[in-house]
Amino acid sequence: MSVQAWFSRSEVDVAPGSVTVLQLTVVNLGTSTDTFTINPIGLAAGWTTVHPATVTLFGGSQEDVSVEVHPPLLPSTTAGPTSLSVRIVPESSPDDIGTAEITLEIGSSFDRRLYILQPALRARRTATYELMLENRGNAPASCRLHLLDPSGRVDADFDPPAAGVEPGASSLIRVKVRATRLQWERRSRTVPFRVDADQPGSPTASAPATFVQAPVVPEHFWERLIGVAVAAVLLVVAWFGLVRPAIDNAAADAVAELAPAPTTTVGTGTGTGPITTVATTLPPTAIDNGRPFAGRLAPEVAPGQTGSQVLTVPAGQRLQVTDLILQNPSTDTGTARLLRGSDVLFTWRLDYILTDVPMAFVTPIEVGSGEQLIFEVTCTGAGDSTLGVCAPALQTLGLLVPNQ
Repeated sequence: MSVQAWFSRSEVDVAPGSVTVLQLTVVNLGTSTDTFTINPIGLAAGWTTVHPATVTLFGGSQEDVSVEVHPPLLPSTTAGPTSLSVRIVPESSPDDIGTAEITLEIGSSFDRRLYILQPALRARRTATYELMLENRGNAPASCRLHLLDPSGRVDADFDPPAAGVEPGASSLIRVKVRATRLQWERRSRTVPFRVDADQPGSPTASAPATFVQAPVVPEHFWERLIGVAVAAVLLVVAWFGLVRPAIDNAAADAVAELAPAPTTTVGTGTGTGPITTVATTLPPTAIDNGRPFAGRLAPEVAPGQTGSQVLTVPAGQRLQVTDLILQNPSTDTGTARLLRGSDVLFTWRLDYILTDVPMAFVTPIEVGSGEQLIFEVTCTGAGDSTLGVCAPALQTLGLLVPNQ
């Protein structure tokens, strides 16, 4: 053998995502000058670099080279012991190969991500949410799930209550959120809460959500009941005051056409004169319920910046927003807000928007004449590198109603 090599240590701890530099000593056992090529082999060869990769040594001399080990922070980087081998090939005799080995102890990385697929649901008592637990670390995850509500208005049952997820995999969890008491006030109550996925020895994964508790008696119930009663009274009055007399008059006219012509007797007594019927036609009343409206707000915002797109309601009209659909097709990261002028209506974290998120409102959101509906986006990272910008979109549906 014309070459010999060894590492300064027999084993070393390496953390994924970091760089560890090892010292390798190469000795020329021959008597003449030779050039040696140093190549890493084995499972760790893909994330190992030798500096320099080629050395020239006089006979009997030695040199230290640096071996950089940089395991990636990926689920595929298996935690535990891994052997790293280095092969030294002399140029003068390629078959006379020397090797050196070291054991790398790859550390565990903990990166759990929790997503709530329905950030907000509306119900009177119970609602079922779906959660996605992802394990982006290189160690198995075994997490227990908890719901945290400081107000104590909701609690939850998880199915399953604990989830085991292998590195690089994900698991779907359903949670049934239940209100602890009914909402007797004549308005909806918004209850924000948080779901935590805990595992001893690793950071806690959390995700926020909102439970919109509808009142037991629907909003505007009494106003609608009074409106129905008034409409019923108006129908009764119209029947007896207009429709029925018109039907009776029409029937009388038809009978008069078939009856013989009346005769008039002149005398000192009472006489019978002709009867004149006056028909009155009421003009139809036009009721304007508004016209459908659909608008799309889609600002394009560079990473690290905040941008917005504005929708202004025309003069003499008001906008009643009945539905919103939030879209994040490129899985951008950051936050999005919907404002009515300076009032913040909704705030979303784009990290949790993986599919279209529809929102329907029993009571429409009113935007008055000349007011602005603003969709504001703060971009922290573009999901599509080819675009280079955050491009979420908010589809707004509703009615444009004239001011009375």
